[in-house]
Amino acid sequence: MPSPVLQVKDLNLQLAQRQILRHINFSLSKGRMLGVVGPNGAGKSSLLKLLHGELLPTSGQIWLKNRPLQAHTRRELAQQVAVVVQSPVPVFSLTTEQLLMMGLVPHKRWLDPTTSEDRQHIEQALLKTGLISLRAKTLDSLSGGELQRAFIARALVQNARVLLLDEPTNHLDVHYQHQILNLIKQLGLTIVCCLHDLNLAASYCDDILLLNEGQVCGLGPADQVLQPDLLSAVFRQPCRLIQQPGLTRPIIHFYPAEHGAMHAD
Repeated sequence: MPSPVLQVKDLNLQLAQRQILRHINFSLSKGRMLGVVGPNGAGKSSLLKLLHGELLPTSGQIWLKNRPLQAHTRRELAQQVAVVVQSPVPVFSLTTEQLLMMGLVPHKRWLDPTTSEDRQHIEQALLKTGLISLRAKTLDSLSGGELQRAFIARALVQNARVLLLDEPTNHLDVHYQHQILNLIKQLGLTIVCCLHDLNLAASYCDDILLLNEGQVCGLGPADQVLQPDLLSAVFRQPCRLIQQPGLTRPIIHFYPAEHGAMHAD
């Protein structure tokens, strides 16, 4: 078995005397996509911040490519880990293309020129994220969904081995939700992706990490973790799975408690 790209061992996080995460353990090999799901306040975003060094754990360890995360320099981390936050803040004076060029920075020395290969990476990222026509637009003129795609495109240019995404489908319409997740899935990277939409997580993620109140409630393949009894308990809402013809995965459906008898099949 190949060694994991990312490994989390007994990770704990306490902030302001509040326990945010408790005893988190998982490993992720090359090319696998882990979906992190759970209610608001479960610790999803805090986990992502730990994985790229924005926060330091109270105890436990994170290993990146067989080295402790804290043993990597900031430059090394930027070369290996790309991050797309939930609500990216635009640098208003930049154009979309200039934002993508920032993805080259971790791989360049001071005054290194932009090469034809660099420009090809930028062109491909613009094309894959549907931003070709917006390359000259300033970031403050983009819609929320366009801005989200621009920051994902910058992560593609960064050419990192690990991609961390916090709600990458936020602000996107249905078409771009699926387009972006399908694109991310095809990259062959090691991916940790926080998602609110359980059906999107089930469709695109290889494995699911279900968090509740900072603890792991489920970890494994989607069809094992995303089960009605567990989801009902974690999200405090009745849940069932609906199998639709032609779909390989059932649809996860939450419904009002008072309609339970009506909807029970």
